Amino acid sequence: MMNKISFSMQEFLQKDLSSSLLSISVLLGWLGISFVFLRILAIIIKKILEAVFKSSNK
Repeated sequence: MMNKISFSMQEFLQKDLSSSLLSISVLLGWLGISFVFLRILAIIIKKILEAVFKSSNK
């Protein structure tokens, strides 16, 4: 029984490997895009805060 389950799981993984890899790469791509977006947002906020504090110190 256990051998049959492991064989069907292995067969499923081999048959569906390309779609699994595609899903993983899409997820990694979205993660990368979101990290870049967060980095740009952090830089913009930093520049705004620097400008605000620079003008308030004068």
